Amino acid sequence: MQYVDLFTWLRGDILVKADKMTMANSLELRVPFLDTEVFDLARTLPLDQRVPRGSDATKYALRRAMEQIVPPAILHRRKLGFPVPTAEFLAGPLHEWAHQVIADSGTDEWLDRGRVAAMLTSLRTAEVPSKRVARQLWEVLVFMIWHGIFVEERIVVDVPETVYPVKL
Repeated sequence: MQYVDLFTWLRGDILVKADKMTMANSLELRVPFLDTEVFDLARTLPLDQRVPRGSDATKYALRRAMEQIVPPAILHRRKLGFPVPTAEFLAGPLHEWAHQVIADSGTDEWLDRGRVAAMLTSLRTAEVPSKRVARQLWEVLVFMIWHGIFVEERIVVDVPETVYPVKL
């Protein structure tokens, strides 16, 4: 499985996406666990040190090495990528913006704006905002903005012309 990950998923998917996104935003990305020296060392670990028999633990050796440094809540959580805290954003700093998108939207033919507004309110009033509701709400908000640009033509997107520092 590690071989498949290395030569398909990492190389053809996740690293390509990360590279494109960071380059598009003038950021430098480092993938420390893919450094050749770290990888060469990790590759020498016996299989039972990588994944103990009968365990579904991931990154076992790394988690053991970090036990004295990383808090248990982080150390033992499930493996994730880099999730965007959409629920927290929509419940907090983006709440008023999202409310305005819903209020201004002319999508009544397609969506129940009252229900969409209720979803937004539920994120703000919940003790822990629902990631599932936030994901659904984000998709609806994107649709509402798209509809405002391309169907209603009430949102005008001002994309400045690219200015190149050097003329060819």
